[in-house]
Amino acid sequence: MKKIITILMLVVFASVYSYGQSQRLVLAEEFTQASCGPCAAANPTFNALLQANPTKITAIKYQTNWPGVDPMNTQTQTWVGPRVTYYNVSGVPYAIIDGDTVPTTGGSYTGYPNNFTQTKLDAEYAVPSPFTMVLTHTVNTTWDSMTVKCVITCTQAITVTGPLEGQIVMTENHIHFATAPGSNGETDFYNVARAMYPSATGTPLATTWTVGQKDSLIFKVKIPTYIYNKGQIAFVAFIQDNATKYVKQAAYSAPIPCPLDAGITAISNVPAMSCTTTPFTPSATLTNYGTATLTGCNINYKVDAGTVSTINWTGTLATNGTTMVTLGAITPVNGQHTLSVYTSAPNGGTDLAPSNDATTASFLNSLTYTVTPLVQDFQSTTWPPSYYIVGNPDNDAATWTRKTGTGGFGTSTACTKMDFYNSASGRLDDLYTDPIDLNGAISASLSFDVAYKQYSASYSDRIQVQVSTNCGSTWSTKYDKQGATLATVTGYVTSAFTPTATQWRTETVDISSVAGQANVLLRFHAISAYGNNAYVDNVNITSVMAVNENSDLIGDVSVYPNPLTDKTNIIINLKETSAVSYIVYNVLGEVVSSDKPGVLATGSHEFVLNASNLSTGMYYINIMIGDKLVTKKITVNR
Repeated sequence: MKKIITILMLVVFASVYSYGQSQRLVLAEEFTQASCGPCAAANPTFNALLQANPTKITAIKYQTNWPGVDPMNTQTQTWVGPRVTYYNVSGVPYAIIDGDTVPTTGGSYTGYPNNFTQTKLDAEYAVPSPFTMVLTHTVNTTWDSMTVKCVITCTQAITVTGPLEGQIVMTENHIHFATAPGSNGETDFYNVARAMYPSATGTPLATTWTVGQKDSLIFKVKIPTYIYNKGQIAFVAFIQDNATKYVKQAAYSAPIPCPLDAGITAISNVPAMSCTTTPFTPSATLTNYGTATLTGCNINYKVDAGTVSTINWTGTLATNGTTMVTLGAITPVNGQHTLSVYTSAPNGGTDLAPSNDATTASFLNSLTYTVTPLVQDFQSTTWPPSYYIVGNPDNDAATWTRKTGTGGFGTSTACTKMDFYNSASGRLDDLYTDPIDLNGAISASLSFDVAYKQYSASYSDRIQVQVSTNCGSTWSTKYDKQGATLATVTGYVTSAFTPTATQWRTETVDISSVAGQANVLLRFHAISAYGNNAYVDNVNITSVMAVNENSDLIGDVSVYPNPLTDKTNIIINLKETSAVSYIVYNVLGEVVSSDKPGVLATGSHEFVLNASNLSTGMYYINIMIGDKLVTKKITVNR
């Protein structure tokens, strides 16, 4: 009997005093930024791992103050700066799992976020903790302050050299921007650090704990005015050993939904591109995010910075319910435009989460078709130039812009730049030229100057020239170069590339496949690989037009034989004395042969065109008789 009691006492002792009897909640801290291209590339995978393991890991995202613009950092640098220093972070994105020092018994991780895996998470989750933490928060009736409480209980006696700190961080679970706030194109941000209590250094805790010992951290805090969505406020707490930076335990308190919160989640019936002034009637999807039934709401909408129109919607919409609201008709005008739709005054009150109120939709309209030649050298300060359109579906800052201080072959002081350097991989951006009228043309050609240098062999940015004859419903690619093929300079450069006068190349593109069409769209289609900048200048669109023979001067003009192999005869029958000359063009609009017979008398004249140096293909002969032009098409067969 004594032996049984002794064994029982040992079991009780082991269950109470054994190391790490508490389940750990893993803490992920990431340093990221809204203008960091690699951050945009890494965050989707990293976020997916975090969101797939809500019971195993909680996260805090610190938005740093480099490499570019980030309004979330501007709001929180007071707390983010010290954490950057604490971990000695020198580049983003950078992830830290349960602190900077890897324990011998755990699997914590530091480095590039995408290299943190499910296996590594599971290994760290399996490391027990000597503490439990219960974190809760409440909100007052006016939704302007919160009380957050964290109760810490020791489940295994522990002594650390310390100092040991208790940290409480306010986060915003999801921040959505209608337009990317930085240059990397990201519009959705998760687990963003918004404040730390009482400060970035936390609250000192005892360095020696006995089993059952408790401590509580309680703060009543004002909700910061810069919070985008009060219904997304959450809290993360953790205990950190400052001697090793290892996080002993973490806890999470989920957001409290707002009672009044309405928003627009989608806009439909907006044509991506139109080529007429025919009005269209869009619709908006109204969603009730709040806990109270939505019975009324203002639906506001405008095009660009124009006059706001308002629809006073009424109905009954339960929590998470949606309904379609038809807006007024919109008559498109030439250019790129943004339709903005947003809610206000849900149930006549104040929306507590204004960040999810609005949604935008972009549309392009091309109305004015211009005859060739069309030349654009980007010297005018107007951007985009008249009748040009920038297509930027991601609404980010890294797109086609006007660049001063450099130009094609150094002959000008401005051009257009595609900012691949700051554009996240996979982003698409278009530069549409003047809409073109090629009615009556028998051939057409595009030439432009380009400059590009690769960031490295792994980053192959791409530029295509595409044409459309059905208002952008389909596009045909006529030019397609990327990476080393696009590059006009050998080698690589990791700083933002700006070309010198000798680092340009002239490209010529045959667009004769759309000759004869009255409504032609042409665009430079950029596909980013997050590499380096590309530049375009001196865009020149030309065509060869067919002109009817003038019966007052010309009796007959013929070319025989046609098709031909080595030579053909040009036969001209003049009704009166006239000056005669002719020029032969290839399909790219390049001159391949010419002659000036001079002034010829009335009657028949015959000339031999030597085609032995011409490659197989189609050519055009422009024959000038006086001030009249006759164009003949010939085919060389070898």
